Amino acid sequence: MADKQEVALYQGTVKITFWPDSHRYKLAGAKDYLISATAATGIVDKSRFLIPWAVNLTADYLRKWLETNPSPYLPGQLLPVIDEATKQHTLKKEEAASIGDLVHAYAESTAMACIHGGEIPPIPEDAEPELVAGINAFLDWYIKNDVKFIHAEKIVYSREHGYVGIVDAIAKVNGQTVLIDYKTSKAVYNEHRYQVAAYRQAYEEEHGKLDGAFILHFSKDTGECGVLELTDEDHAKDLPAFLACLALKKREKELNK
Repeated sequence: MADKQEVALYQGTVKITFWPDSHRYKLAGAKDYLISATAATGIVDKSRFLIPWAVNLTADYLRKWLETNPSPYLPGQLLPVIDEATKQHTLKKEEAASIGDLVHAYAESTAMACIHGGEIPPIPEDAEPELVAGINAFLDWYIKNDVKFIHAEKIVYSREHGYVGIVDAIAKVNGQTVLIDYKTSKAVYNEHRYQVAAYRQAYEEEHGKLDGAFILHFSKDTGECGVLELTDEDHAKDLPAFLACLALKKREKELNK
């Protein structure tokens, strides 16, 4: 297994082992791995968004192939094309995940640099246009607001509910101490709100109350940065939804042993 990290929380009274490559966590002395906030919210059904998206990618691929390849067609020609068409959603997802991961990594590096007194990293010269757009969107938000990063990539654990997660950032933004979660998806989905509620709950258990939370959403298509502010009222509604996801995930885990 990959190199592990030992993390001490709650003034050293809680110790967690974290394996970054597999994103697994284990409480000291425990037999089973902890459930993460993202694993718990993964129980939410996203098929109503993903199925039409995957079907459209397949159809677009077939249309383009047919437009550039005149008929008649032999079965031997069409079968490989159909097979390739059915893979488009996987290829597109991997491509998007790569760009999203790189934007996230840049935001993390910027936060780390600010915390430790370093310089904001330059944009890579060979970066793809989508990556440049995402980075510029993040920097635009950072410059237009009074942002002072306090933590970046901070592991949090809820002793009350028994789950773990990684907070992208804690910062003072225009004078308020908030939790920040970066998203590089098509849209902000409901499960994203539930994740943020989970992170906020765990952080507040250890460190005290925050003023709120932000989701910074970077559009994969345009690079535009949208900010969704989640208030105390949002948190009060989203946390029970997360806990319901957590309860279902725990029960599924028990039944699947």
